[in-house]
Amino acid sequence: IVLLSELNRLVVFVMAVIECTDLTKLYGQFTALKELNLAIEQGTSFGLLGENGAGKSTLVRLLMGFIFPTSGQLHVLGEAQVMRAHTRVGYVPERPFFERRVSGRGYLLHFGRLLGLRDPVLHQHVDELLERVHLRDAAARTVGGYSKGMQQRLAIAQALLTDPDLLILDEPTSGLDPRSQWEIRQLIQGLRSQGKTVLLCSHYLAEVQELCDSICILRRGEMILSGTVAELVTAHNAVEIVLAAHLQAWSLVDSLGLPEQSILSAQENRLVIQGEAQAQVLELLVQAQIPLISLQPQQKTLEEVYVRVTDRANREVAATFLQSTMIGDK
Repeated sequence: IVLLSELNRLVVFVMAVIECTDLTKLYGQFTALKELNLAIEQGTSFGLLGENGAGKSTLVRLLMGFIFPTSGQLHVLGEAQVMRAHTRVGYVPERPFFERRVSGRGYLLHFGRLLGLRDPVLHQHVDELLERVHLRDAAARTVGGYSKGMQQRLAIAQALLTDPDLLILDEPTSGLDPRSQWEIRQLIQGLRSQGKTVLLCSHYLAEVQELCDSICILRRGEMILSGTVAELVTAHNAVEIVLAAHLQAWSLVDSLGLPEQSILSAQENRLVIQGEAQAQVLELLVQAQIPLISLQPQQKTLEEVYVRVTDRANREVAATFLQSTMIGDK
């Protein structure tokens, strides 16, 4: 039993690519990150969300070892000294910097040699990466002549030089045109399909909903929500029933005696009902031989979830401030 318990503990530890326990970072009197508890499992694509100043950049800097925690614990790929994990981490900053006079291939060859890769394997590896990020035809051109989207793809190629276990992407599509955004998203999808662990910081919530398995939302250094994207965008206790196109949902409510108290919406050929009424409503529709197109839990967008959660957090802060002010006046 002891051995089994220890094995389970070891499996959980190995699976947690990023693990934060009560992680806190202070800058003087300012709290940038407060008692963050977070675990990101191997193979997960994880979205880190929050407004500017929420603590996202601070967390990324801590993960990369650029700064150090004030208190709490942090492990990256099992390393408490996160710098030791650097060769297994690929990092793409929000604004990558390049020597503009160097070619794309020359840039990757230079950094490959700095990382200890050697010819001829290095040349083959670089060519494969250039092909993967769709830059092979532009490999001989100087980076100064690259568009912003091409530079971002080159930065991802650099991050992949060591075939890392973890990729940290900070606003990878920020400021790009729609075509370049699509190309970067395709690259990230490819990394997901390979089983890479991806930490994605982004303000584009539709992008995060498309690319990420799980997310957390930070606000003023504190986590206010976390969970899987699939769970968060499912409207709890609401089911949408789509009827045949020629039917009007509202007319069936009275004619079939559907339980009005369970009808959340009846528009055109769509009924939205409370989940617990699903069996009763379906039975009535089937008995009346009403043709159905589909039935599924109602979905929300991640943007709607984000706005609702942050609004609620803002109201709670305002109420706490008002209460403290009233106590102070007394």
